[in-house]
Amino acid sequence: MNTDMLHVPHGLDAAHADFSRAMAFIEGAYVPLAEARISVRDFGFTHADSTYDVLHTWRGGFFRLDDHMDRFEASMRGMRLDPGLSRAEMVGVLEELVRRTGLADTLVSFYCTRGAPPLGSRDAALARNTFFATVQPLVLRGTPEQMARGLSLLIHPSIRRFPADSLDPRLKNLHWGDFTRAHFDAADQGFDTVVLADHAGHVTEGPGFNIVAVIDGALLAPDWNVLEGVSCRTMIELAAIAGIPARYGKLTPEALRDADEAFITSTSCGLFPVTRIDARVLGNGAPGPLTTRLLNLYYGKKAEGWHITPIPGLGGVVSAPVH
Repeated sequence: MNTDMLHVPHGLDAAHADFSRAMAFIEGAYVPLAEARISVRDFGFTHADSTYDVLHTWRGGFFRLDDHMDRFEASMRGMRLDPGLSRAEMVGVLEELVRRTGLADTLVSFYCTRGAPPLGSRDAALARNTFFATVQPLVLRGTPEQMARGLSLLIHPSIRRFPADSLDPRLKNLHWGDFTRAHFDAADQGFDTVVLADHAGHVTEGPGFNIVAVIDGALLAPDWNVLEGVSCRTMIELAAIAGIPARYGKLTPEALRDADEAFITSTSCGLFPVTRIDARVLGNGAPGPLTTRLLNLYYGKKAEGWHITPIPGLGGVVSAPVH
């Protein structure tokens, strides 16, 4: 596959990132990321009792800001967390963090943790919840060369995703024990990443991403026991713009293995082609035509300002070129 067919930006990698610019907001103060601290007693650390969201800025504007804030607020409500700030105040913090980095293309993470209860107590209801946020240079999940090669993916044969009646996956959380175990198994077998099925045998998601299959010229994304991914929704919307049928529904491991094409979706990449699933090579072992079309449309639409919310006062910044 010629890398020019995939219009992936060059320069958004760790080698070109200036991490000295990274900033954090914690306990009401803006500090360099390296100086940010949370209490070792915070239940967000000791119990994974927290929620978070991650978005990115592109050429000086937030991509899909409202969608990420909607999900963050829904997750906080579901976990009974209170950031102590209004939505407008949280957005103001994120804007100021990006301005202080002076970077156009950034990864913006924001959290609400349970906090620590008073000394001598284990009552989560007595804890003061904590909001904090970080901004660092945007490093894409894959280089253009890695995108052109595509990911190898294992559908784990035995580790199942947490059941939704125990842990609601629509509330973005840090409970990754199942993903982490499965990822190590996949790496031991030479795979790049992994997806898990649920106890009913349907494909769910992977560590930090949704999976989408292309079957008979149409997109199919799992609709159960998954985080409702903003990047996945983006690809469904782009498919509609491109006239490609797309829907959410049940996806079996067999159907995923037999798919014509597949890709993952994540804030850190938009989409990333999958070219091998278990022992099967998809297509000719390179990103398929619909995957390539959607990825290029994704960057093209963002360049036009699609779903971009400009950040006031962010000037004099330079974005990475798109080749």
